[in-house]
Amino acid sequence: MSKNPFGIKTGGGIVKKIVGVVIVLAALALVVKHPHDAAGMVNTAKDNGGGIIDSVTQFFRDLGRG
Repeated sequence: MSKNPFGIKTGGGIVKKIVGVVIVLAALALVVKHPHDAAGMVNTAKDNGGGIIDSVTQFFRDLGRG
């Protein structure tokens, strides 16, 4: 019997772990050194994400009408 009953891969290569750590450290450095810019990036991503969701919702509503 396996140790992981769901078959989810829990391990990863050392390169993946190093890349993950580098990304987290870069994000942390951005927040610490430039908090205003980091907040602007988050707000822009949030606004664009909301616009995408609204567009997809409108698309499916229009499909239902036809």
